[in-house]
Amino acid sequence: MRTVTYMFTQSLDGYIADGQGSVSWLAGAPNIDYGFAEFYDEIQTVLLGRRTYEQILDRGDFFPYADRETLVFSSNDKLRRAADRVCIVTDDPLKTVARLKLGEGGTIWLGGGAHLAGSLFVAGLLDELRVFTQPIVLGSGLSFFADVGAMRKPLELTHTKCWPAGVLEARYSVAKQWRSDV
Repeated sequence: MRTVTYMFTQSLDGYIADGQGSVSWLAGAPNIDYGFAEFYDEIQTVLLGRRTYEQILDRGDFFPYADRETLVFSSNDKLRRAADRVCIVTDDPLKTVARLKLGEGGTIWLGGGAHLAGSLFVAGLLDELRVFTQPIVLGSGLSFFADVGAMRKPLELTHTKCWPAGVLEARYSVAKQWRSDV
């Protein structure tokens, strides 16, 4: 069975985007990839929400995940495909990801989309959280946990690391409680 990892960066006060949905506040040490290249080598499939995908497209013509199967979840099936391996998915994200998990292949990376991440987390479809916390307080914005509600879900801390520029990495394993209705 394949695993789904949500690797994301948040502010110290828990926001993954500011009040305007921007991630322009993200910073780090020059020439440090924070383990991303090694992680990316494990990835076979990238999952993106529509807003994250559109932010990537707004940055220019280069699509950073063109070499991977990329599923973009949106109700708009007319979105521009940035690369041959991009698929716009209008089906239920939970059922789609459950089917992916049951298939063969490498790691599935949830590359962005707070609402998508929240719904996958609540449904028990995320296996690992890789959280990078930057030393900045935004005061408001978009939180990954906004869509989680009042649920309690135990996590197991599996790894920590302090990176340059004060960035803290924490990896958590998520309890396996999902079932497939596919």
